[in-house]
Amino acid sequence: MICFFAAVQVFAQPVAISPNSGSTSAINDRFGRPQPDSRAWADPALNHNQLLKERLGDGTYIMIGGYKVLGSPFLFGQRHSADLFTPKEKATNIDVSYNTYNQEIEFFSTSNANQALVKEIGEVDSFVLRKDSSMRLLQDIHFVYGPLVGSTEKSYFQVIQAGPDFSLYKRYKSELGFPSTNYGQSDLRQFDLIAEYLYYDKKQAKFKKIKPNLSSLAKEFKSIKDITPVADKDAFVTEPEEVMKRIINYLNS
Repeated sequence: MICFFAAVQVFAQPVAISPNSGSTSAINDRFGRPQPDSRAWADPALNHNQLLKERLGDGTYIMIGGYKVLGSPFLFGQRHSADLFTPKEKATNIDVSYNTYNQEIEFFSTSNANQALVKEIGEVDSFVLRKDSSMRLLQDIHFVYGPLVGSTEKSYFQVIQAGPDFSLYKRYKSELGFPSTNYGQSDLRQFDLIAEYLYYDKKQAKFKKIKPNLSSLAKEFKSIKDITPVADKDAFVTEPEEVMKRIINYLNS
């Protein structure tokens, strides 16, 4: 379990105006009313992580080794309604915190309502974070342990689209970066959340990282199929994951 230090203030969770961009601000019209946010899609977890760092400020940090680390390693913050599955048991409707830095999963249940218990990496086969509109989780998201789906990485992968031959996943991980407001403090770091897309080719038993843009996708899969019929450029701007799902389904057809 990770402990936070310094004076911690409690803030309302950041809420985005647009489900596409995750922005918390919008341009106002001449009457002072916010206009619809029409900017391109951005990962809501990355946006939430950035907003949380801004809300917490420099006064709240976590000690990791000899570093004071700003921000939070938990995906969408702490304590989300979830279902948890291990090789021996399952727990439904419990609170879970997914640590993207060390890949540990903290959970709370009726028997430990005020003290988190920790599942270390590999002890959990899969878990589901339930939809939460306040977090821009517009649907349940399912994570599975990498080695169970063909990866050598000991981390959890969000299932974007599963199929008989091809499947698409997203991996979140936090790294220690240098904050822009370091002010010469050599022991100061921040959590930088990274999102990566990967696909699994069952026939070749290959798990590979891929860039989330149409040109990279077309190049990657050109020896299998021409994805042009389902690679909608306009839709990719606002809903890239939906287009990538269609591409994976097309490859499986």
